[in-house]
Amino acid sequence: MLPLLAIPIVSQATETVSGNVSFFAQPIDLILFDLLIWFGWIPIALTLGWGFREMWLNYRRGIFVGKLKFTILAIDVPSMTEQTPKALENLFASLYAAKSTITWKEHWIYGKLHPVFSFEIVSTEGYIQFLVRTQTRFRDVVEAGIYAHYPEAEISEVEDYANKFPNEFPNDTHEMWGAEVTLDKNQMFPIRTYVDFEDRMTQEIKDPLGLTLEQLAKMRAGEHFWIQFLVQPSSNDWQKKSVDYVRKVYGDEDKPKQSAFLGTLNSTVSWPAGLLEHATGIDLSNLLGTNVPAGEDDPWKAFKITLPQKDEAEAILTKATKVGHGVKVRVLYVAQKNAFVKVERTAIVKGVFSAYSHLNFNKFTLYIPQVPKDDYFWMRWVYTKKQHRLMSAYQNRSWGVGATPVFLNVEELATLWHFPTITMKAPLVKKSESKRAEPPTGLPITFLEETLSGMGRAREEAAQGMPIDQGIHDLDDGLFVPPGIAFAPLSDEQQVKSLPRIHSPIKQHVSTIEDERERYVEEEQELSPHEDIDPLQGLVEPSISEGRSEEDSESVPPNLPI
Repeated sequence: MLPLLAIPIVSQATETVSGNVSFFAQPIDLILFDLLIWFGWIPIALTLGWGFREMWLNYRRGIFVGKLKFTILAIDVPSMTEQTPKALENLFASLYAAKSTITWKEHWIYGKLHPVFSFEIVSTEGYIQFLVRTQTRFRDVVEAGIYAHYPEAEISEVEDYANKFPNEFPNDTHEMWGAEVTLDKNQMFPIRTYVDFEDRMTQEIKDPLGLTLEQLAKMRAGEHFWIQFLVQPSSNDWQKKSVDYVRKVYGDEDKPKQSAFLGTLNSTVSWPAGLLEHATGIDLSNLLGTNVPAGEDDPWKAFKITLPQKDEAEAILTKATKVGHGVKVRVLYVAQKNAFVKVERTAIVKGVFSAYSHLNFNKFTLYIPQVPKDDYFWMRWVYTKKQHRLMSAYQNRSWGVGATPVFLNVEELATLWHFPTITMKAPLVKKSESKRAEPPTGLPITFLEETLSGMGRAREEAAQGMPIDQGIHDLDDGLFVPPGIAFAPLSDEQQVKSLPRIHSPIKQHVSTIEDERERYVEEEQELSPHEDIDPLQGLVEPSISEGRSEEDSESVPPNLPI
């Protein structure tokens, strides 16, 4: 492509030189045409290069994400919990451990991305459930963060509910409406958190999540309402902008740094300009533009800030002191066509996040390009496209589709997604029905996790290197069993034999009823009907011991059975 573009450039230059005609003496249209031919390919090439780069990244990232394994965890919250939303701050803060440094090879060749966690609140016909979608390798991180403060919670793996619904619209069964939610102002400004909802009189938190759960419980048969919070651990560079903004408010901002070119020019002409100024008294530094006069600093600026500016600076610093993550929020209302009531439910979509609005700082607003609207005829042309785009992004938990992610700290995340407290009488919220307890500390365990039959070779390999001076040797398998360690049997037959059996002491001496009956019949047959049996037969006449006198022996009746 470049050689083809170079042909007219060389020909134009040759004609200009041979004719001795000035370039700017040509008509203006020829000048613009020549400039377009000579330099117009540069922005086109840059645009194409950027496009091919994004296509390559999307292709590699799609392959990388397709190989990942995800797990959806359903959390049955405790029915009598006294934990506040602050308990989940540690859970969101622990997600930062999932972030890793991505190398150049991982970024451009493998398409590696930081993990994305999805925290969801789902209402299925009024039945409310808290869900977490995570990569399978980070399941223990999520469960440990929940069990740390909610030991009575029940966590179970469930199927993906969102994939049961179609994403092509219009269709014969379902209809949907939804939106993506973003911040109205810069992300450095905070929203209202659970700290702002605390009653100063009773010290009780008037949780706004209660209003959200009440609205979700109003779903009727065939209606579904979903709220999704995508969280991606990322760097905390956003905090630097917050600190710089507060310093600017108080007049402590850094002075703009001089460019490298001006610095080199200033050092080059400073010595000759100094000699000329000393000889003629004329300062040439300002004439050359190397010394730009700096603005005057107001030392009393920090004392002149207004009360709203002071509250704003304190709120920004409070948000910047805690760990933050990139967040993307989606809200969907899906229902069967005979149960779809858009007019009634759109108010819920818009009102779910209104309680977290702070008019002086920040608030949530809808991302209009992602909202399906049909107010005008040209909006109806793309109505179904927006429905498909929004539904597919929700089902795939897509991070790149839609609005630009915003940064929220762990306090704001815990305010938006947490479990209802004991004072919140949320209806139809799935709660745990039993208490969870730890196993006894002295419970015997197997040496290996796999205690099934046929694991003799694995146990033998694991037992290599152990001391052999003490312990028990298995004669069948030749495996050494260290003392104090309970091993699983090596085969199914040995497993049955090794099970403990309780032997009754009575059973060892008393036969069954049938055996007794047969023995009784045999004894009766042996006895003759005319045979006289002496009742005293078999009795032993007692003898008098050597140490006893005759007087003592007379007190013992004769023929006493002993």
